[in-house]
Amino acid sequence: MNPFAIYMVLCIMHSMKRAVLILENKWRPASAADAEEAQKNYRALGFETDVVYADSLPGGIRAYDTLFITDSRRFLQELADQGAAVCAYRHGANPGEDLGGADYILMEPQWVDRDSLVKIWQRQRDLPWTILETRRCVVREFVPEDLDAIYGLYDELACRFLEPPSADRKKEREILEAYIKRVYRLAGYGSWAVTDRASGALAGRMGFSFPPGNWAGPPVDAVYGYLVHPGLRRQGIASEVGRALLAYGFEQLGFETIGADASVLNSISDKILQSFGFVSVAEEENQRYYILNKKDWRNRR
Repeated sequence: MNPFAIYMVLCIMHSMKRAVLILENKWRPASAADAEEAQKNYRALGFETDVVYADSLPGGIRAYDTLFITDSRRFLQELADQGAAVCAYRHGANPGEDLGGADYILMEPQWVDRDSLVKIWQRQRDLPWTILETRRCVVREFVPEDLDAIYGLYDELACRFLEPPSADRKKEREILEAYIKRVYRLAGYGSWAVTDRASGALAGRMGFSFPPGNWAGPPVDAVYGYLVHPGLRRQGIASEVGRALLAYGFEQLGFETIGADASVLNSISDKILQSFGFVSVAEEENQRYYILNKKDWRNRR
């Protein structure tokens, strides 16, 4: 099965349908108003929603398509042990409760939007996030099955400026799997798959990375990078998706300054980066370094 088919199966067959708040009975006076509001809002978002107050975890509640929200360390651990998708809820009555075992802690669950709830559930289920969509493309997290298509991005021109994957595909798959598991979870961003909306084929890879140790420019929050499939270059894909991703970086990820770098011989990248508003700030060892500040980016919109 090709990566697009696998991704579509994941999206269609694995979807979140329910949100259940399981809360400590002893803290009910402090959590009741928020829980009632959350239930109303989650139902408006299209989820089946229940609020359960309990002194002990009810039986028979495990469900694959459900995100559980709890204010209890006991319930958090028991739900996790059962394989449930669960996040924690911090409120005024439980400031001393140890919720450190949770990947996500909500302070105001009633105001969490649909996309955030789904993404929390997807993380718990090891499913790829869809980052954004443009007119022609979908940007999503990579899945291990993308590996063969990734090799197809690196033609002779790309290899002049970027290090391609090694010939050891077993090793590269392990690297990709580790990247998916660790970087996406740790940072909440990374290098993402750019796919064609119509066919699902890999059209490129774009995204953000931590500034490398040899970064020669001024301090930046993240470094933007891109690579377009050889058969799709000079069709505006880099500009279309790049502009959307820079907006995502500034508005959703909260970056104040984004960097980029390219070989001094790569005139095409220089032109594309300048079209986004990047300004060249340094050169070192035939590499040119650029920055783009949020304020300057907004002024160009």
